[in-house]
Amino acid sequence: MTVMEFQLLHPAGLCVSRGLTEVSFRDSAVGRDAPPIDMLTGWVWYRLPVFIDEGITVGIALGFNGGTLEQISLSDVDPKFGTGWSEWSEEKEKQRAESIGNWLTGKGYRTGAYEWGGVWAGFDPKGGFGTATVRYAAKHS
Repeated sequence: MTVMEFQLLHPAGLCVSRGLTEVSFRDSAVGRDAPPIDMLTGWVWYRLPVFIDEGITVGIALGFNGGTLEQISLSDVDPKFGTGWSEWSEEKEKQRAESIGNWLTGKGYRTGAYEWGGVWAGFDPKGGFGTATVRYAAKHS
């Protein structure tokens, strides 16, 4: 089964897809208000405004490497999973990961590897959080 390359129309009017460059993002209405998180490694991250879709409170961060969108981090940021470390539990984070994973599946993007990249959802024990990640594979000419 072929799965179309990941793309998402953010309610703020931004089309998140492989074709989005850091320059075009920063020139967009939502990008002008998003402060960069520069990792000083070539990677720069930006958080998008949170939105609610199908009962899921979706938080998204875009990861640009050398100006190219390579990674998208997604999370269900509903307060029921906790809003700080004082409310943290591994169980809540696993539920958070399951929630965003189910949301992605509902959009047609099950976890797994694809020709265009991959989708992962789960609990990261090293970071202590539940999340989903979309990664674009390098395009070959």
